[in-house]
Amino acid sequence: MGITETAATATTKTGMGAANEVDGKQILSLEAFQDIFKHVEPEVQIDAFELAQGSDRGDNYTAALYRIKLTGKRRSLKWEQNVICKVMPESLVAREAYKSDKLFRNEVEFYTTIMPELLKFQASKTDQETPVFSAIPKCYSARHDLLIMEDLRERGFQMSDRHKGLSLEETQSVLLQVAQLHALSLAYKFENPLEFSKLCSVISEGIFCTANTSWYRNYYERLTKNAIQMVSEVLPADSKYVLAISNFAESSSFFGRMVQLASAESPLSAICHGDCWVNNFLYHYDPEDPQRVLEVALLDFQLIRYSSIALDIANLLYCCTTKEMRDAQLQTLLKTYTEELFRWLQILCTTLPNHCDTLEKLQDLFAEELKTYGRFALGLAMDILPISTCASEDAPDMYLKRSDDHEEDVGAPTLNFPPNDLCRKKMSEIVIDMVDRDML
Repeated sequence: MGITETAATATTKTGMGAANEVDGKQILSLEAFQDIFKHVEPEVQIDAFELAQGSDRGDNYTAALYRIKLTGKRRSLKWEQNVICKVMPESLVAREAYKSDKLFRNEVEFYTTIMPELLKFQASKTDQETPVFSAIPKCYSARHDLLIMEDLRERGFQMSDRHKGLSLEETQSVLLQVAQLHALSLAYKFENPLEFSKLCSVISEGIFCTANTSWYRNYYERLTKNAIQMVSEVLPADSKYVLAISNFAESSSFFGRMVQLASAESPLSAICHGDCWVNNFLYHYDPEDPQRVLEVALLDFQLIRYSSIALDIANLLYCCTTKEMRDAQLQTLLKTYTEELFRWLQILCTTLPNHCDTLEKLQDLFAEELKTYGRFALGLAMDILPISTCASEDAPDMYLKRSDDHEEDVGAPTLNFPPNDLCRKKMSEIVIDMVDRDML
């Protein structure tokens, strides 16, 4: 999922001609880095690099991340640049276990096909004074098993505390960027429906598709049982809230419900981020006022999907914020998002469709879709909250070797998280909010 702001301690130094390895895994040779960066920095000669793990346990679950410091010379002067390398697990068993091939292909297509086309579309609709969407890291190279991207730490970005949840300003800042991303996709669909259909054809649903039902059966059976138990330990067993989550998370029908929510066609369906949780947002804070956000970056596009934009927003607002914030600020946050979405649709569209040609229509339609599809976030919370609330040392190591010899290894690995009070509290509060807002 996301890139942590601190690297692990293991570091490898390599020089000219050496292979780039960590724990025996070859990433790239020095010559390969030179070939990649000759298009970015043609006057640079790369002489060596240092490599360290780029994420801690609990920060990244579907790929391995490495932070690499490249050193060399430009016009006889010292040159340095840090990059992030994102690679698929070396083990074929691990790749199959986490469907890494499909997920990686989605992110490669996002950087090489989808985003370039959307930015080209934006450029055709705006003047030079209109800021271009830039809330993603630069991608220097993308192939089926490797992404080399900008290390945003170099520009002062860092991750927020996943245990605390997002602050009001952090939430507002990321909503503005997600709104622009959604607007780019929606406007492109409205203006170029045939080309948009082709663009969507490169995306594969990473998790919630019918073909994955058997694969994830044991995985989600455990998650749903854990979620029901957690809520039952906080709220009365006979309450409407426990009944609601018990019905929604009933194991035999839960995955099918999530498939329907993820694949439903709606007036506000667009290419969505698909994984809007705290580890996939980086923030650049004001050095003189650490509470003030200067910039936001969105990370990890492995779970991009064509779906209602309400799925992204429900995930962000219900899985990444506190109940206290939602009680006080939910309508303000939804207003922030829909106003920015409409502003960009007006900029990017020659003529808006009738169902969203005024801000009021768009807000009413979005509220309807949030009510219809927002429960998807509760399904995601069963996966996200145990990860986001546990300590790094308690998080499972997703790359422990799995045996090919035992039948029980077939299917997605089930996760055993130590129960914690924060997870119980957050899960229960999401259920309360969704039931009280008639979403569940």
